[in-house]
Amino acid sequence: MPPAIGVWIPIDPDRPLAPPEDRPMGRAALAARDAGLEVVFGDRWDAGALVGMVAEPGGWRSVRRPVVAVQDRFPGQSRAAVWDRLHATSPVVVGNGRPLTLLCRDKLRCQRTLERDGRLRLPPVEDQPVDFPVRQLAWGGGFAKPRFGALGVGVRRVGPTDSVPATLPGVVDGSTDPTLLQWPVPPPRGRAGCVLRVLAQRIRRPSGRLGWHLLPPVLRDSPTDAVVNAARGARVGPAEDSLSSVVLDDVRQAVLHTCAALSGADDARGVALELGVDVALDDQLRPWVLEVNTRPRGRLGVLARRWPERFGVAHTAAMLRPWRTLSTFS
Repeated sequence: MPPAIGVWIPIDPDRPLAPPEDRPMGRAALAARDAGLEVVFGDRWDAGALVGMVAEPGGWRSVRRPVVAVQDRFPGQSRAAVWDRLHATSPVVVGNGRPLTLLCRDKLRCQRTLERDGRLRLPPVEDQPVDFPVRQLAWGGGFAKPRFGALGVGVRRVGPTDSVPATLPGVVDGSTDPTLLQWPVPPPRGRAGCVLRVLAQRIRRPSGRLGWHLLPPVLRDSPTDAVVNAARGARVGPAEDSLSSVVLDDVRQAVLHTCAALSGADDARGVALELGVDVALDDQLRPWVLEVNTRPRGRLGVLARRWPERFGVAHTAAMLRPWRTLSTFS
């Protein structure tokens, strides 16, 4: 029997699944299968085996299968109880384990961890609401964001004298998070904001040591909106089309330093596997690390849909790479 790795996602037995050929993740699972690696998508352990589904041409098959390692893609905030149980009962190493996920989810704690590295530019943050007005005046405003937020939920640009609430809407409907105020990185000329997302993925080198592979950076920018969120109309495109190799090398080094600093969360139960690092460019095109996500979403997928001949192969490889790395933990 070929080796198998797991991917934690919610499974709804009453919801019909589209054929794997219809979605990028399904196509990647079929490609892994053709290469001799079975991928089990599941959300429950049973006597050390993962219960879930595997992709087959034209459909999905239910399985109960031991796996050598698992990738955590489960919505840990909206389904916290199930997520906690999956981690507590996992008999194998987890890619993006619980300590790393909790560290990156907490923007303040992650910032303090990266600050101790000493090699990175990080925008100062203020977490005490009583001090927000002083910081806003000194900084000329800032970005208010929920401390445990994700996907840009709740982020807003505030001015020097704007009222900033002590809490902001969280990721889970009806929840609130403490507000963080972040220094506004001065953007390049002609832009209200300029942010790159770089997806970093763990690889197993020929020497047997773990390293990092960085995917092509994806650039989001806007002439009018400092939040530069694609859902709000920001432009999304390949960073290499707009930025020099010198700037991109600086970004690459910042991302690698970030990954090295967070790899300290590796232990016998979990390993840093995939990180989405958001980097802002200032008015001198210097990189500032804004935040790190352990559930990075498809910025490269946007490029693959827009330019399939240029980024389609890289997108599929990006989905396969974490699974291949996990298979080396057998």
